[in-house]
Amino acid sequence: MLPRAPILQKFRRSLSSKLLTLTILFVLLAEIVVLVPSVSKQRLDWLNTRLEAAYLVGLALDSPGGEMIKPDVAEQLFATANILGVTLDREGARVMVMTPKLTPDQSRIMRYVNINYAMPGGNIMDAWSTLFSRGDHSIRVVGKPKYAKVGEVDMFVSQAALRSDLVIYARNVLFLSLVISTLTAALVFWSLNQMIVRPVARLTRNMTAFEENPEDEKAVLTPSLRLDEIGAAERSLASLEGRLQRLLAERERLAALGAGISKISHDLRNILASAQLMSDRLAKSEDPRVRKLSPRLISALDRAIALSRDTLNYARMEPSALKIEKIPLGKLVADVFDDTASLAVEMRSTIDETAVVDADPTQLYRAIFNIVRNAVDALSPSDETVSGVGRIEVGLRADGARWIISIADNGPGMPETAKAHLFEPFKGSNKPGGSGLGVAIAHEIMRAHGGELKLAKSDDQGATFELILPAKRQ
Repeated sequence: MLPRAPILQKFRRSLSSKLLTLTILFVLLAEIVVLVPSVSKQRLDWLNTRLEAAYLVGLALDSPGGEMIKPDVAEQLFATANILGVTLDREGARVMVMTPKLTPDQSRIMRYVNINYAMPGGNIMDAWSTLFSRGDHSIRVVGKPKYAKVGEVDMFVSQAALRSDLVIYARNVLFLSLVISTLTAALVFWSLNQMIVRPVARLTRNMTAFEENPEDEKAVLTPSLRLDEIGAAERSLASLEGRLQRLLAERERLAALGAGISKISHDLRNILASAQLMSDRLAKSEDPRVRKLSPRLISALDRAIALSRDTLNYARMEPSALKIEKIPLGKLVADVFDDTASLAVEMRSTIDETAVVDADPTQLYRAIFNIVRNAVDALSPSDETVSGVGRIEVGLRADGARWIISIADNGPGMPETAKAHLFEPFKGSNKPGGSGLGVAIAHEIMRAHGGELKLAKSDDQGATFELILPAKRQ
């Protein structure tokens, strides 16, 4: 059994606790919105009722045909309505209907209210100040009764009686609104919890379980039949988890295959190296047939060795192993030109000798070397699509916070089939015997540097690759 403290902490962080807190806050806000103006309205209604009562009793006492009620009955009516004194204004003449009977405290502390000029904000403030007042002071109220054609009523009422009425009214409204708001909030909370919170919690539990054991087939979410956004999220998550499991299974197979290929490739390189030494001896043979076949054998061995080397390099590509330093790009490109020199290809660099970039010098050399070597192969005179002198030009330009190294040639461009799988190993080559690893390795190297490799142009006038590097590394 879990301790209470962790359970409470987990509940505080949960979506249900936040929904409950918001529900309570909204209920309290609704109470304030309902109660504040209601108390103000009740105060005005109470005062207007007393004005009407004082006006009617005053008419009955001072009617033209004589008194309709006795003075003692009128006093009882005034006392029942908590009216302490009444003066009527008739055609400009003030008639004292009931002499104010005020205590010394009521005579000393008196509030004045003119209902005819009352403002909503002032009414609210006066109502709540009365609600929280103390003692029994007098309130002088002036206003025109609803059914009076002319004249006003000037009367005194008890503040204690008004406060008592407001307290009872506020308590009743508060209780009733609390019952209604609580019931409504409970229904809303239950509905939202069932429709949103619980499904989201189910998604969260599934993602947590899948993260802990992504290879477990039972960890894949079984989506519900809902057609709303949560249902769509469940189906998308289930599809994503299924694809991820298949990718993990494929990764395991590829890892095992890669380990086997690495061992085989290492042994194969040793075998090919020995075969290459033997081919060199065969090239010196006096037999014309042997001398004729030796170049083909040497070319085939070179391609096999290059394929083995590129396969190992691609398998060892690790972004975390980069050693970033400032390197003069012009010198590095010159080294690439020396190592890929061809009598049939003219190589030119427009990079300033002072240009410096932040990169791993070995890996950046490999990336540029692979692209330039591919361009040299594309400009080979044996290719019937190439006419004239082959030309490769390497340049550098700044683009905001990026360096862009461009490698352009005037070859035949790349066919559509090669473009479709350009950065995929063993698929992007359009040369017989090519592995397609050169561009794939360059692409991985640029991604490891936080940049990218893209084919900027490819047509019958040539191809242009762009190696993009961050200008400043964090």
